[in-house]
Amino acid sequence: MEKRWEEPSFKETPCEPKECAETFQAKDQYIHRKVAGTDVLISVCENVANFNGYIQLNPSAACLWEQLKEPSTCEQLEQSLETAFGIPHDQAVEDVLDFLKELKEHDMVIVR
Repeated sequence: MEKRWEEPSFKETPCEPKECAETFQAKDQYIHRKVAGTDVLISVCENVANFNGYIQLNPSAACLWEQLKEPSTCEQLEQSLETAFGIPHDQAVEDVLDFLKELKEHDMVIVR
């Protein structure tokens, strides 16, 4: 009988060990505003053209961006989402990792 591939049973940790020691902070080249009831980041520097001048945020991304005004760890960001939205820890971990990945790819966050 052929063995089928199965999803690994382990859960992803909130951050890789190296990242757990790191803090993340939003770069000041973006201004968070609410425009017509929608959260947006407005680019105020050289990368305006990369985002057509602004980036629309969903509620969880807006929550994380506000937290990132101050240096924050993965755990602090996860806790913010859990508290604000009442989501399970695993979902908060996934959302934080995805958001930080996007921010790093677009050079929107300072990593220390």
